[in-house]
Amino acid sequence: MHKFENVDVFVSLDAIMRQNTAFYQSDFEIDKQIIQKAAASPAAEDKTLLWLSRPSGTHCFRERDVFLKDTGPHNTWRFYAEQTRDHILAYAVTITGSEDGKMKGSLYELDYPQHFKHVIDHALPADTYTLIYENGEREQPAKQPFDATPDPQLGKFERFEAKPNDPEALRYLLQEEKHRRDKLTQGNFKEHIAALQGSRIESEARRILSGLQTLKEPNSPNTTHFMIEVSPYFTQLASSKDTDRLLAMLPYKTLTLGNLKDRRGIYAMVAKDENRDKGLRKPHQSIRAQLAKDKEKAATKKAAAKSKNHDLEV
Repeated sequence: MHKFENVDVFVSLDAIMRQNTAFYQSDFEIDKQIIQKAAASPAAEDKTLLWLSRPSGTHCFRERDVFLKDTGPHNTWRFYAEQTRDHILAYAVTITGSEDGKMKGSLYELDYPQHFKHVIDHALPADTYTLIYENGEREQPAKQPFDATPDPQLGKFERFEAKPNDPEALRYLLQEEKHRRDKLTQGNFKEHIAALQGSRIESEARRILSGLQTLKEPNSPNTTHFMIEVSPYFTQLASSKDTDRLLAMLPYKTLTLGNLKDRRGIYAMVAKDENRDKGLRKPHQSIRAQLAKDKEKAATKKAAAKSKNHDLEV
């Protein structure tokens, strides 16, 4: 897990989303509004958020709400681990402010399968809701129903939030979460996106390979090929270069991608006579990419040597 400090939050989260969220990317517009509201809030606890990307949408919540039992954010954060097999990318987001028209802050990688268990183990009870109106607020039991009608004395209803039974325990918990994040190693965000892209392509290649090898009989309409549908999530996100990399990883000479009459989707097809008992191939790195990598290493060594010589000067 890495941290990425002083980044453009909107641009960075958008880049992550486009490696994992194939459908309902418009959810991110709601996330932006939540982040902008957090940036404008004077409360420090409002400026740390938990964000997740799933194949069909995104979510963004205040961290403090995720750690309060039985709240919507808490239940939603748990749902995708407990009730689905969705691939989730999750991050903590801290907002530092606006700079040159950009929303600045830091992102912290979260191991979602581990983090949701951590939330279950450490979440605190919140048996009271604070109902906030334009001219004041009132409290009521969390289980008591309410609506958004105006209050005769307090005016227009604005929002509600869960109130922890032990506010000091929540403050301590959030401080501990910050300490955990601060210990993460600083990462290179471009490399992070490249790794997410590579992982997405390799995961799809492994899924297709496994599917083709599991089939016992040719299943194409004319029974001449074994075929597996390429994931709609992959095809929605993939560029032509992504597709080329996918094909390069699959080890079959007769492999083709194509459509079928009267069927939606794109299918990977292999001739029935080809040996399907092969392992995934790792595509060779391009000469251009290798040269760029070698050039970067040489520049780093040169800078280090120059710094060392400078230190020895009297």
